[in-house]
Amino acid sequence: MDGVLRLTVTSSAIAAGLLIPNLLVALDKPLAVFWKQLDKRERERELRRVVSYMKSRDLIRGDYEHGLVITRQGRERLKKIDFDNIKIEPVTNWDKKWRLVFYDIPESHKDYRQALTRKLRSLEFYQLQKSAWVHPLPCRDIIEKICTHYKIEKYVSYVEITYIDNQENLKKRFNNIF
Repeated sequence: MDGVLRLTVTSSAIAAGLLIPNLLVALDKPLAVFWKQLDKRERERELRRVVSYMKSRDLIRGDYEHGLVITRQGRERLKKIDFDNIKIEPVTNWDKKWRLVFYDIPESHKDYRQALTRKLRSLEFYQLQKSAWVHPLPCRDIIEKICTHYKIEKYVSYVEITYIDNQENLKKRFNNIF
């Protein structure tokens, strides 16, 4: 009975994780504890169930003997998960450069402009002006990925500078990074 309960909890968490990817991040440690408690047979059964579920959602195809292959839909899902989890990696020593992101995105792309603004906020950029944002850490690749994702590359500029007015206030704003 206890094994069935553990299996049900793990199965539900894995299935929910496929639908809500960030959920697995929050449940990582509790799931690891449950997974270790399952015996080899229960883990194999659970893996087969998850593979079956992923096949039913057209995320993968194939079989165990000939190999499993991720589908186009599965690749798109992975791209979305990767995009949703983009973050700027901290550095040990600040290079004393500021990264500015400027944009002038036309009204016809208003949704993408709003999405870019939300993404910059989530990455802890600071808004200097309506369409000018600043961050102290290297992030050119991330900005390029975001712009490519939204297809707004030609409307966005990325600049690295060594001096900006009121940088002492900005240093205080980014105190958690330094």
